[in-house]
Amino acid sequence: MRWIVPLALAAIAPASALYAQPAGRMSYVLLTGDNDSSTMNGSTDDLRRAEALRGGRSDLFYVREDGVGYVIRDPAILRQAEAIVRPQQELGRRQGELGRQQGELGSRQGALGAEQGRLGALQANSTPREMAALASQQAELGSQQSQLGEQQAALGQRQAELGQEQARAAEAAQRQIHDLVERAVHRGLAQRVD
Repeated sequence: MRWIVPLALAAIAPASALYAQPAGRMSYVLLTGDNDSSTMNGSTDDLRRAEALRGGRSDLFYVREDGVGYVIRDPAILRQAEAIVRPQQELGRRQGELGRQQGELGSRQGALGAEQGRLGALQANSTPREMAALASQQAELGSQQSQLGEQQAALGQRQAELGQEQARAAEAAQRQIHDLVERAVHRGLAQRVD
């Protein structure tokens, strides 16, 4: 079923007025069946609503703006929406990889910390000679911790940079999605679902 703007209403108001609102008040969910993926900028309620409207594995683009929901199933619009969100998906993949690397460094730091704790416990009951050897081992572990900390800081800086890129990409995508949906509504390709 297509949502069609009555001709009288279309003659009175341009398409942009029928769907005009700030792009920042929009949420969307893009569900594609080819790899059963979802991309969204919204709440889990939006995701649940989109999945309920999907009906199987068919591709679907659900958009909600100021409480008005639309479903778009047109293949050309869906391809355009996928192209719009692709840069964000790539940035997300890169952030995920950095997160994985940070997790590995964190595990290594945890293991070093555990070893430092074990050595500290041994120092409590050691002779002066043993204490010197343990202190040397502690210093080496401290040096390794410092190196891992520097690596973590570098990864954290890269995460921050990617976060800024992600914010810019999200802002650009939001404007493009808004324009795409506006055109879909104007062409009768967006079904109102509220």
